Amino acid sequence: MKLKTFIRVAGFGGLGLLALNVISGCAKEPYELAIVGYDYTDRAIAEFSVDGAWAGNLELSSPTNGGGSSVCCVTLKRTIQPPFWVTVQYRKDALESYPPRKVIEPAGGYIKTKVEVKGPIPSDAAYLEIHFFPDGHLEAAVSGEDGPSSPRLKLERRLPYVR
Repeated sequence: MKLKTFIRVAGFGGLGLLALNVISGCAKEPYELAIVGYDYTDRAIAEFSVDGAWAGNLELSSPTNGGGSSVCCVTLKRTIQPPFWVTVQYRKDALESYPPRKVIEPAGGYIKTKVEVKGPIPSDAAYLEIHFFPDGHLEAAVSGEDGPSSPRLKLERRLPYVR
């Protein structure tokens, strides 16, 4: 009889430890953030990546759209605290006139730069935003599940590739 009681208690204790491990493990899982870009420059971004995670290409932003869709994913540890740095690598597309569509300047080579991500990080972190500014600097921010932020610069464009 004592052996059966011991087995039951040990079994329930083991299940409890397993449940506790699963619950505590969830809190330690990393953030999987969708990457979204905003292009305020005078030419499209042919492609870009964040910490080696491919993030697609970007058309020029408009007053309501950053220029691209979100691409999955960059991984960040939940223990990370702002400010921290990410590595962005990108390549500018050719600069074209319109009309006619004539190349003014060919596509550029790859540019690799460190970008500071300033806080805060929302508790429901879902997006890593990368903003490409006309003067060549980049900014990054983390936004929550309510969606990425609106473009920081409200710029008009004639076409997706002509400002």
